[in-house]
Amino acid sequence: MGVRGLVRLALALVALFAARRWFDVVEVRGRSMTPALQPGDRLLIARGRPAAGAVAVTPDPRAPGRELIKRVTRVDEAGIHLRGDNPRASTDARTFGPVPDASVRWRAVMRYWPLSRAGRIPPASSLLEPVVEGGEPACAFPEALIAGG
Repeated sequence: MGVRGLVRLALALVALFAARRWFDVVEVRGRSMTPALQPGDRLLIARGRPAAGAVAVTPDPRAPGRELIKRVTRVDEAGIHLRGDNPRASTDARTFGPVPDASVRWRAVMRYWPLSRAGRIPPASSLLEPVVEGGEPACAFPEALIAGG
């Protein structure tokens, strides 16, 4: 391998490291984000603070080893308010309140699987009035899907 080959290899390794630091993937589990996201949808997520209306990934404040995927409904001095698009199947800010800004480090960029649904994530059709029912986490980070840590 010549100098050019070594330079290309080094650049490829740097790009791979950067991509793993700034991007990851997640698989949707549960129905708290239906109809926008369905169980089995796979999403590309990027580091960054999501704005209101965006879909975010954050540790579950009740069980930090789990991750939740929810829509950001409001950002204020109390923190980031997250809700599932399907309130009857979602445990969200109505249960655990706003989460600290620092805990929401990922935002969903696009759905890449299944191919028939690939593309941008649709906006919330409507955020219904609060329901006091609980739900289930809407996503998991299965070990086989983690692109970066």
